[in-house]
Amino acid sequence: MSHKCFGFMVAAMMSVSAPAMAQETTFKFAHFLPASHLMWEEGGRIFTDAVVEASGGTVKWNVYPAAQLGKDSLAVLSANLADVSLIAPSYAQEKFPLSAVVELPGGYSTSCEGTAKFWHLSQPGGFLAQEEFDALDIHPLFVLTLSPYKVMTSQRQVERLEDMAGLKLRVTGEAMDKTVRALGGVPVRIQSSEMYDSISRGTVDGALYPFGGVTPYKLEEVLHNAVGGPRLGSGIVIYAMSKKGWDRLPEDMKAIFTEAAAMAQEAACAAQDREDSQIRDQIVADAGFKAMDLPAEESARWDAALEPVVQDWAARMDAQGKKGSQALEAYRAASPEF
Repeated sequence: MSHKCFGFMVAAMMSVSAPAMAQETTFKFAHFLPASHLMWEEGGRIFTDAVVEASGGTVKWNVYPAAQLGKDSLAVLSANLADVSLIAPSYAQEKFPLSAVVELPGGYSTSCEGTAKFWHLSQPGGFLAQEEFDALDIHPLFVLTLSPYKVMTSQRQVERLEDMAGLKLRVTGEAMDKTVRALGGVPVRIQSSEMYDSISRGTVDGALYPFGGVTPYKLEEVLHNAVGGPRLGSGIVIYAMSKKGWDRLPEDMKAIFTEAAAMAQEAACAAQDREDSQIRDQIVADAGFKAMDLPAEESARWDAALEPVVQDWAARMDAQGKKGSQALEAYRAASPEF
């Protein structure tokens, strides 16, 4: 987001909100990312800066990156260690089973398209808000769907579906797990911060991963190939407060947070889409990385192999007494625009 656009939007927020803000308040924002990660710089930071400016400087933030307050982002909120926390539902799949609908293959082609659909389900009154988030005592400020995953490998260059056979690929949740299995690979659950060592040691052969997440963890040093084309799904995150924390905010503060969050959400997904292309070009030029897109005919073979994953997920959720089919219906009906 340009500084000119950012300044204009903040000025508009200040014109209606700043006079009501008087007492200085400091909030804590915790996340598990490196301090300079794109999801912080083009998401969390835009939100916090907008709140500070719109409040006339009465709001301040203490930011705790790299899981300094704990690896369990949901527990960080529930224990009141932070006011705002970045949550990756796939890291706590047992608590966010229905959220996996957003991570399933075939749902979207860009981060902004996926983010808009995710937000419509997550905002107050949305399907996920009612069926999952309210019970967890979380109030999403904004959400983000990462750019669609590519198959990235250390050694083997994947050029056709058969090349996926036996590949051990990093995943973080059930949707990714089923996607890799459907393509013939072997899923291994590993967090992003552990990927470098796991690839270096040969614990995994690669990952389903977006280009935008490669350089923050220096993965271009251990990953050397990528293939795109099929819509493989991706990861999601929620920038959230506890519902109790949200309810304690005065109405003028809620208005400021809401406006800042909407601004940050659109900036974050636009940055994901922009950086995905830029980082791909960068590591191809500088690190000797090989990146290719499958031909349309081959991509169609992958899409056909992945089609049962979506229906199987919904059926299994239904069998467990969860509203999988309703979640899928709500997601498919959600608008791809904010």
